[in-house]
Amino acid sequence: MKVMNAEGNVKLPNHRTRWFSCRFFDFRGALPRFSYYSHMQKFFIFFLSTTLLTACGDLVEDFSVDDVRLEAEYAVPLVDSRVNLPELIGEIDEQVTLTIDPDGLLRFNYADTVPPVTGDALFTELRNLAGTLPLPITSRSRTIPFPLPGDVELNVLRLKSGRFSYSLPNTYDVPVTVELTFPTLSRNGTPLQISGQLPAYSGTGAPPTLTNLDDPLDLSEYELDFSSGSITVNYAIDGPDGQEFEPADGTITLLAGLDFSYLEGYFGVQSYAGVDEVLRIDFFDNYLGGDISFVKPRITVTVRNSFGVPSRAIVDELYVTTVDGDTLPVTGSVVEEGFAFDYPERPGNDRTTSYVIDETNSNVLDLIAAKPVALYYRISARINPDADTSVKGFLVDTSSYTATVKVELPLYGSADDFQIRDSFPVNLGDQYGDITSASLRVTTDNEIPFDLSLTGTFTDEQGNALADLTDGELLVIQASPVDADGNATGVQQQTTDIAFTGEKLDAIRRATTLVLRTTFATTDGGTKAVRVLDEQDLRVRIGARLSVQNL
Repeated sequence: MKVMNAEGNVKLPNHRTRWFSCRFFDFRGALPRFSYYSHMQKFFIFFLSTTLLTACGDLVEDFSVDDVRLEAEYAVPLVDSRVNLPELIGEIDEQVTLTIDPDGLLRFNYADTVPPVTGDALFTELRNLAGTLPLPITSRSRTIPFPLPGDVELNVLRLKSGRFSYSLPNTYDVPVTVELTFPTLSRNGTPLQISGQLPAYSGTGAPPTLTNLDDPLDLSEYELDFSSGSITVNYAIDGPDGQEFEPADGTITLLAGLDFSYLEGYFGVQSYAGVDEVLRIDFFDNYLGGDISFVKPRITVTVRNSFGVPSRAIVDELYVTTVDGDTLPVTGSVVEEGFAFDYPERPGNDRTTSYVIDETNSNVLDLIAAKPVALYYRISARINPDADTSVKGFLVDTSSYTATVKVELPLYGSADDFQIRDSFPVNLGDQYGDITSASLRVTTDNEIPFDLSLTGTFTDEQGNALADLTDGELLVIQASPVDADGNATGVQQQTTDIAFTGEKLDAIRRATTLVLRTTFATTDGGTKAVRVLDEQDLRVRIGARLSVQNL
């Protein structure tokens, strides 16, 4: 996960942790990284990892006396660490970022971008319609229709590839000069023109012919002015005294292999189908109960477009699934009407349009309150949605649009008895056999405005309960006080003792799993919306008191 400020710059963590010289403990290696756990779970994993699962592994080795039976008690400071929430959360997932607003407010962003939709459909249709186009020359000047799909009206077509062949025979008994001109087909402003001289026809055998059938002309980068709606061909075949002849039988040209890189005009009302996508929202993974609400959550749909034509996003599907398995549609004007998105005025540019779905135009508050775990969507595009033929646009063969859907959950809100549950493998074995009892004291100085309490049960491979982590629910972090706007105004200290007797230690040695249940509540029991900021600190001090027996 990247932590970014409002300008999009990566913010590097600023750890302020004092490491005590206790060689059997290394806090820096104790924080596991999980790719798809809830962000709040990572928060309390910090406490679990630093207190119960990594400390004191080799203490006996440090304090043993050979061949003497001892029972001694030791008090050892383990950790004095000061961190903030972005540092505690660590790496999440490539679809999730934690951003920081200009005022320091933290915001979880779940985002997904669909594969780009290109304008290739129209280019393909033109390629199929006009891929090979015979142009018989039956008069000195003629206009030949060019096949176009549907209600498309094109002014300019630029060729990416194509071949031009011609066969210009002389069937007259005098020498002639021929000149073939395509005034509407040009490259760099110069019309396509073919000219030459042919001797008189003897009357027998094949007539003299000007042709390039064995070596067609490459039409790459030629441009067809199609404002008249057709191709104009002028053909002059003149005798030595200026006589004007009509084209001989068999006079023909051929356009073949036509493919286009640029189109300009009116492309009709066309739809480009979107792709079914799903955005996972893991914030509510492992949810058990309780309530949580956010102030001003939103869904943002951002379209980046290089189609040079008026377009409209059409929302074909937009709904969430919840932790309870319900399917709830997003409602509002965006679903009913879609939204127009900007388009560039010239090739090589693109335009970005964002549409915000929030509590003012949708049911997003109800959706978030239902605890969504996934957002399903399909967003299509419709070009020229108003069918206004006076509005001309362009398409390039690389034109595309792509949609990014982002769910934003600002850490501004309230929680009341919000509970999550998860299981973690443990393997303590017999390595602590000489420790007869242990007591860990965790002291927290907290500027973050929420409580964190936990209960835990150690179980064996069959899921049988062996021992409790705590005797009842244990308050580990106490919420800081806040002002009327929900901003933390001070530091709240909480001291927690966790004791393990020899009997409990024996049970823990047989455990394979720790089932942990964590409860969160904001200041004043979730009755007030609070703001979690990037510079709100949490200081954690951990000490251990151990009884050790050696032989």
